[in-house]
Formats: sequence, C-alpha cells, structure tokens
Amino acid sequence: MKGGPSMLTSSLFIIGLCLGSFVTCMAERISNGHILISTQRSRCPHCRHQLRFWQLIPLLGILLQRGQCYDCRTPISLRSSLIELLCGSLLASSSASLSLTLPLLIGYLVLIFNSLTDYLTFEVYPLTLLLPAGLGLWQQRPPLTISLYLVLALLVGLYLLARLTATFGLGDVDVLLMLVFIIPADTLLTCLAIAAVAALVGFIISAPRHRLPFVPFISWSFIMVTQLTGLA
Repeated sequence: MKGGPSMLTSSLFIIGLCLGSFVTCMAERISNGHILISTQRSRCPHCRHQLRFWQLIPLLGILLQRGQCYDCRTPISLRSSLIELLCGSLLASSSASLSLTLPLLIGYLVLIFNSLTDYLTFEVYPLTLLLPAGLGLWQQRPPLTISLYLVLALLVGLYLLARLTATFGLGDVDVLLMLVFIIPADTLLTCLAIAAVAALVGFIISAPRHRLPFVPFISWSFIMVTQLTGLA
C-alpha cells in the first residue's frame, strides 16, 4: 500500500511528540512538588491561568501562541518543545525495528525524565529505571566480556564515591546500572567517557556550583552514541 511506511513514520513522530510533552510535564510537576496525576489542565507558571486544550498541543500550541502565553504574554520556555521534537524524532527514526528497540526507546524517555529532575532538583527516581532495564534483560542478557567486568568495577567505584562524598550521586550509579542491561558494555564505556568530558567542560565554563547534574550528560551522550552507531 502506497504511503504505508511514511504514514507509520508520521504516526510514530506524533506519538513521540505526545510522549515528550508528557515526560516534560511529569518531570516539572514532580520537581515543583505538585500532584502528578490531576484532572485539571496545567497552568501558566507566571499568570496561573489554566491552559486551554489547544495550548497543550505538542509543538503546535507554542506556535499558535507565537512563543508567548496567550493571557499574560510572558515568553514560553522552549524546553518542552525541544524535548517533544527530540522524542518525536527518536521514535520516528526507529520505525523499522520498533519491537527490537523497545527497551532503548523506553530508556530514552526515562533518561530524559530523570535528566530534567536531576537538572531541576538533583533528584533521580530509580523506580522509573526498572522497566527499560527489565525489558533489556528479558530481550538479551549482557554477555560476559572484559568490557562488562570493567563497567561493573567502575560502578562499584562510583558507588563508593557516591557513599563517601557529595560529588557524585547514587542516582547516577542507578542510571548507569540500567544502561548495562540495554546496550553493550563497550558502548556504555564510550557513552560514559563522552559524558565525563562534557561534564568537565560544562563545569569549567559554567557558573561555580557545588554540584553538577550528571544524568543529563549521560543521557545526551547515550542518545548520540546509540543513534550514530545504529543501535536504534
């Protein structure tokens, strides 16, 4: 049937947009101490007007408002729109092997969620990591290689570092442990190396902070490496 693959890709892109909007909303709500599931629609953080249904449409809502709140004209952050676009693109690009990449795709969403919460409040939610880790383990057990032993030794060292100092969080270790069950160990080492270099650069050029959220660096390096190596 003509248009079949393009229709599937478009549908997955729209689903990805909605999932990105949902993930962003949940991360911001939990970071602000709000109720996660509510029958009321979200509100503008500035004027507190309840958003109309068309304002909540992924990507289209911010375009219809020309980047400003419809009521108070305060500029709207592009964070949600960028995440929606990212999630839509990731899901659409995996349409050819969706069943094989399901742990990876769910891992993307979970990482983006925890990247936001780590950035906003330095909090990571381990329960969200169980589903992608379980799916990855069910699909294929990690092969016993030298790279895997190196990763496990590194995780033990990072765990001790997190317990003894405040420079590295236990949530970062939980995220890395989840990735062990999703991607090959050598790929994970590559992701971690890139994330560590990016975090060091970020720490040097950013304003002085006692702590730097590391999960965002892990997430973006993970997405970049898996996309470039064809794992997705």
